[in-house]
Amino acid sequence: MNKRIKHLIKSVANFHRPGGRPNVFLFSAPRSGSTWLMELIWSQPGFKHCNEPLNLRNPSVQKYLGITEWRDLCNRDASAALHNYFSAICQGRLHFMDPKPLHGYYRSITDRIVFKVIHGGEDRLNWFRDTFNGRIVHLLRHPIPVTLSRESYPTLDAFLNSEYRRHFTEEQLQYSRKILDSGTKLDQGVLAWCLQNAVPLREVSEDWAVVSYEQLVLEPGPVIDYLAAKLSLPKPERMMKRLATPSAVKAKSDKETQQVLEKETERRSWLIEKWRKKVNEAEERRAMEILKRFHLDVYNFGDVLPADWLWIKPTNFAEGRLPAQKSYR
Repeated sequence: MNKRIKHLIKSVANFHRPGGRPNVFLFSAPRSGSTWLMELIWSQPGFKHCNEPLNLRNPSVQKYLGITEWRDLCNRDASAALHNYFSAICQGRLHFMDPKPLHGYYRSITDRIVFKVIHGGEDRLNWFRDTFNGRIVHLLRHPIPVTLSRESYPTLDAFLNSEYRRHFTEEQLQYSRKILDSGTKLDQGVLAWCLQNAVPLREVSEDWAVVSYEQLVLEPGPVIDYLAAKLSLPKPERMMKRLATPSAVKAKSDKETQQVLEKETERRSWLIEKWRKKVNEAEERRAMEILKRFHLDVYNFGDVLPADWLWIKPTNFAEGRLPAQKSYR
C-alpha cells in the first residue's frame, strides 16, 4: 500500500476536535524511553499520538512543514511554518502522522494529542505550551547509554551552525567544535545530548513535568502519579498496567534487553546499569566532563541514577510542583 493511500485512510479514520483539556508535548533525546512514555500517555481517554512530527528525515514531514534542513528548523524564522503545521495537526486538519487504524490505543474520535518530539524545537518548549494549549514533559536519560544506543546525531552540526548557537558562550562553542572535529563517537554523542538538553533545562517552569527514564524503570509509581497530576490524566491505573509492555521500538534493543522488558521485572536495575560494561572509567570521566562544560549536573560521574533533585518523591506530585526544582540560569 503506497503512502498516498495510507494518508487517505488516516484522513478519514479519525475525527479530531480539540477539547478543553491540554495537549501534551513530550520532549526528549532519542533512545531515552520517549516512545514508551508516549504510549503510556496515549493510554489515557481521548488521546491520539503524533510521533516525531519534526523528524526531517521523513519526506512527508518536510512536505507539510515546508522545511527541509535541520539548520533552518533551528532558526527563529521557522516560527511561522511551525505555527501553521502544528495548528493543522491540533485542529484535526492534518492526519498523516495519526496512529494506524486499529493499532494500539487507536480511537476514531479524539480531543487530545500527545506529541513525541526528539528532534527540533529545543528552545521553543514554552512557545509550544502557550501556543497550542499544551503541557510540557521533559524526559531525561543518562547521556552515555543514550549515546551507545544511537546510530547518528542528525542535529549536532545544526546546533552549532544555526541561530541555536546563541544559547551558548563562545568558549562552549569552541569546545564543541573541537569535539565535533576530533572527538570520539561517545564524546560526540554526549555533546549532542548536552546541546539538546541544556537549553530546556534553563527554561524549566513549575508547570512542566521533568522526569527520568531511570525512575520510570525502577520506581514508576510516583512518576505516574506525578504525570497524572501535571497533565490532567484521569486514569493513571491504565499507565501502571501498561508499564510491563515494551514500546513499539523494542526491536532496536538486544535480545536480553527485550526479555527483561517483557518478563523479568526483578532485573529492571540491570537495564539502568548495563552500559557500564561498555565504557571504561577514563571514557566515562571524559564524557561526564562534557556535562560540566555546559553547567549540567543532572547526571554525574560514577552514578547511574540522576541527581536527587530529579527523583520524584511520593509527596511531590500532590501539590503539583517540580521535585526540588533547580534553576540552571
